[in-house]
Amino acid sequence: MSDKKEEILDQWEYFVLQLNYETKPAEPNTNPEIASQKLQGSLSADFIKQQFPDQYKEKQNQVVHPINQLQNILNTLGEKGWELTEVTNLGQLCIYIFKKKKIIS
Repeated sequence: MSDKKEEILDQWEYFVLQLNYETKPAEPNTNPEIASQKLQGSLSADFIKQQFPDQYKEKQNQVVHPINQLQNILNTLGEKGWELTEVTNLGQLCIYIFKKKKIIS
């Protein structure tokens, strides 16, 4: 047997957030079904409504400025333990890369 202790390295999980910038102002979308269709069904309407409950209320009287929307998303991810590590552009896409320590059971 060896007296040498094994070094346990941190393991990380990553999350990538993609933002699409449009030159024309977007109309407020209060219908999660339409949002799901725009994403070609990659996210269900129920999932979108669950993840963004404030945006998909029955009555949307006020449009939230995109900067405030981004701030809300960043705060939500931060509350879940995600740390923003990098922001980069890929064409018209803005990519936000987050990481958090992986919990090993």
